[in-house]
Amino acid sequence: MKKLKIVFLFAMLNAFISTSFAWNHSLEIGAGISHDPNNTRYNNYGLLISGDIFPLKRTAHYFWSIGGALGQWHTNSPQHKNLTTIAIPLSLRYYLGELHCYPAYVFGSVGPAYMSSRQFGKNKQASNLSGQWNLGVGAEFHKIDLNLRFQHFSNAHLGSPDQGFSVLYLLSIGYLF
Repeated sequence: MKKLKIVFLFAMLNAFISTSFAWNHSLEIGAGISHDPNNTRYNNYGLLISGDIFPLKRTAHYFWSIGGALGQWHTNSPQHKNLTTIAIPLSLRYYLGELHCYPAYVFGSVGPAYMSSRQFGKNKQASNLSGQWNLGVGAEFHKIDLNLRFQHFSNAHLGSPDQGFSVLYLLSIGYLF
């Protein structure tokens, strides 16, 4: 019985320390803050829950997926202080070098986003439907994902006005499964 417990323990440990190929989904929570690039007197900050929901393609060097994101953003501007966003981005992780125990990557994502208001701080959008863009770097530590990203919301000048808003430093930690 003791040998069976030891074998089970090693099997569970091996599952925990597997490389990035062992996961297809992720769930991350992040927090960020930065000056508003359009109005540097004010700061944008908030929380983001995001994840890889539908895996599309994985190779030794990249991973494509469709994700989801829910954000709650705040500003210290005197008006339009809160905003909630929901997005469904197409995401790409490109792994740097050979995969090993702690693979590092660069990533980007873009997709449609719904914003609860067309105004955030002093920034205005033409509609509540916008785009969400992310660029960042990260590393996977067994089943834990850590990344730093730049997040931007804008309508890509498809409507006027387009005073998108950004959070320049968003640190996220996640679980890979």
